[in-house]
Amino acid sequence: MEGRHGMKRGRRVVVGIAALGTLLAMSFAGTALAQSASTSSSASGSGGSIDFVEGTTNDISTVNPWNALETPEYEVLSLNFDLLLNFDKANLASSPGLATAWTQSPDGLTWTFTIRNDATWQDGQPLTAKDVAYTYNTTLDCKLGNSLDYLVPSYTDKITAPNDTTLVWTMKVANTAPLRPPWVYIVPEHIWSGKSCGEIKKAPFFENGEMIGSGPFEMTDWNKGESWTMTANKSYWGGAPHIDRFIVKKYNNNEAMLTALKAGDVDYIGNDSAIPVDLFNQLQAESGSGGITTHVGPLTQFDQMSFNMCFPTAADAAPYCKQTGSTGNPALQDPTVRQAIQMAIDTNTIVSRVYQGYATPGTTVVPPFASQYHIDPAEPRTFSIDGANQLLDQAGYTDTDGNGIRNDKGGGNDLNFRFILRSESGVEPQLGKYVAGWLKQIGIGTKTEVLTDSKLVNAWYANDYDLYIWGWAPDPDPDFILSTFTSGQCGSWSDTCYANPEYDQLYKGQATATTQQDRVAIIQQMQNILYKDAPEIVLDYYNSLEAYNSAKWTGLEENVSPQPEGFLWGQYTPYSALTLAPRGAGSTTSSGGIPAIVWVAIIAGVGIVIAGVIGVSRRRSASDEDLA
Repeated sequence: MEGRHGMKRGRRVVVGIAALGTLLAMSFAGTALAQSASTSSSASGSGGSIDFVEGTTNDISTVNPWNALETPEYEVLSLNFDLLLNFDKANLASSPGLATAWTQSPDGLTWTFTIRNDATWQDGQPLTAKDVAYTYNTTLDCKLGNSLDYLVPSYTDKITAPNDTTLVWTMKVANTAPLRPPWVYIVPEHIWSGKSCGEIKKAPFFENGEMIGSGPFEMTDWNKGESWTMTANKSYWGGAPHIDRFIVKKYNNNEAMLTALKAGDVDYIGNDSAIPVDLFNQLQAESGSGGITTHVGPLTQFDQMSFNMCFPTAADAAPYCKQTGSTGNPALQDPTVRQAIQMAIDTNTIVSRVYQGYATPGTTVVPPFASQYHIDPAEPRTFSIDGANQLLDQAGYTDTDGNGIRNDKGGGNDLNFRFILRSESGVEPQLGKYVAGWLKQIGIGTKTEVLTDSKLVNAWYANDYDLYIWGWAPDPDPDFILSTFTSGQCGSWSDTCYANPEYDQLYKGQATATTQQDRVAIIQQMQNILYKDAPEIVLDYYNSLEAYNSAKWTGLEENVSPQPEGFLWGQYTPYSALTLAPRGAGSTTSSGGIPAIVWVAIIAGVGIVIAGVIGVSRRRSASDEDLA
């Protein structure tokens, strides 16, 4: 994936449609049924092991579950660790994970979860409710940024484990955060207990060839900058994988990665590396030859151009911004400048020329896939170079020195912005050229810099940029992507350090809305505020493009989620990692039944949550307690 969190930009981190109605006493049952591991040698690696190899152009920099940022990191974590709740394969509603059942008290303040008794850590120790309570309380106490808001610290009273199979989450104010569900990887208390917050934040989590979790795979090898390997956990509570190892190989460019796919050195590409459209079209034209199958996934991700909104002297500046300062051009503080830039960008051209139809024009940060929440802006800005020039003229930005670049209102500095693009991206160089060309037509100059993700993250932490293009694949519920614009997320997930007290209050309001109708109305109002203020511009919503060797592998095509056009690999929980098998190896599930992680109990009384994920920690922690 291109982006972060989320399953992309961190987890595929994809977009969410949620319909969480009145959530009253609900109970879910899940039964883990063992799967038999294939012994076929049709996809053998060294030593006769069955290896599934993914190609990527995007590296990993951390496997600390509290510091993860981009898709490949979340891919590792989603296979190595479990969540309290999973996502239903068909509709992505909350479903059993480590918790097999849950209820909400009549007053809405207490959630009680039954924790499964058949899960173990990869070192053989039993996993209990105390591990979940430890993980959640550590996240809260240490204010661990990429996970913190999922646990709604402003509204959480306490989280306890009265016994090994019971977790109790008590709220100060009734809300539905526990069922969104929380994207917090559960870690073993017996390994991490007693360590300070500083030690946990800096912990590599991978040492001496192991990273102890409870998931279906364990990371066992990491050659930084080259590859990483995950070995199957044959004792996984959800059933043993049919492969022995999942290996990811990093390539320096997309052409080399596609050559490796065609040569049979790689089995799959597309989860954490966006395949350039021209190369994907080549694969699609050749689909079937050489056993390569292509797949076009849903419009759940988006590219965005962010503005540096950190202005330390502003009355409502975020606390982190006041502490760190900023190199951002002061002209970006004027919403008219940002609105003119938005009007000057032709999103239809981006769709037709950059994505060649594998995208739609972007508008708000909640993509159309989240149909219950997404809105068309109340006052849309249509593409118009003349209109953008008129806005800037009326606001007093004129070219006072005759060099073709507008100056500040007082006739001072040029409107010349540092514009950062990601070197790992297959599309951002094209996007950047188009955007720079349009901005030149309205008298705004750009100085383009192409940086690696790690250098971009450093610039982002330091608020040392004017503009950059990156991407998101938001969480299942819109709460997360909306949270990234709250002032408390400056220094953590916020792209821009945008701060708006009205928006902050609305974010708190949607979290505690008593009806789904009220929550939808608030979320739609929040989108209109963001669109009007334009702290960032959503350029497009683009399809996930994947390709794999279907002559060697089966089990991927059966795992399309969300329906009807979802992802083949790298889904919200490791469904495809459990059903994937060498072709001709027989059934991908045991005859005794289907693992609980794939099929879950019927959900009674709960609105459907349809979403997309992956994709994540950015900067250091920030608490929504700042909004209280």
